[in-house]
Amino acid sequence: MNIKMLLGVLSLVTILVGCGMQNKEDVPDTVAFQDEFTKDFLQSSEEVVEGHYLFKSRTDGYTVLFPVNASMDKAVYERTGDEFESVGFVENVEEQNLSFVYNIYYDDQPRANDIEFKLSLFETYINYTGYFEEYTKDKISYYYAENIFEYKGMKSYRYFAYIKPDIKNKGINFIGRITCIDNGKSY
Repeated sequence: MNIKMLLGVLSLVTILVGCGMQNKEDVPDTVAFQDEFTKDFLQSSEEVVEGHYLFKSRTDGYTVLFPVNASMDKAVYERTGDEFESVGFVENVEEQNLSFVYNIYYDDQPRANDIEFKLSLFETYINYTGYFEEYTKDKISYYYAENIFEYKGMKSYRYFAYIKPDIKNKGINFIGRITCIDNGKSY
């Protein structure tokens, strides 16, 4: 996976400007809509981009494109009012022997403005203390990094960023991990 692909994923996370309505009449036969917890976050059974539904945070603070074959991890979901939300979701692509794990940590409080603090959280989340590439697109600043984590012979490719829109007190820590489902297989 290259930086262009990840930037595409990261650009999917945006601060909400509007809202949508969920149509529960026609439920697709996808992992996302078959999971009761996950489907409550999806705004429509229509794909907004091929292979992705629109996910809306319960804080109303952001939306993200959500893979049709992913499901949320209810055990890691956390919300404190409209100020904080932690979301985790997983997509397994058996044909490619890949597992994609995503975590989003949303903040709507003054600490979201403290870039150094928000970047230091990656040390807590994934033990990363390296360099972050900074760039801005459409009034959103991205602080991006990637690395390879190896544990017991298994590699995990990690892509992560702090996403700070030009809106006071709002920001998102994003972490994406890609690993092999079965380390003994290759495709």
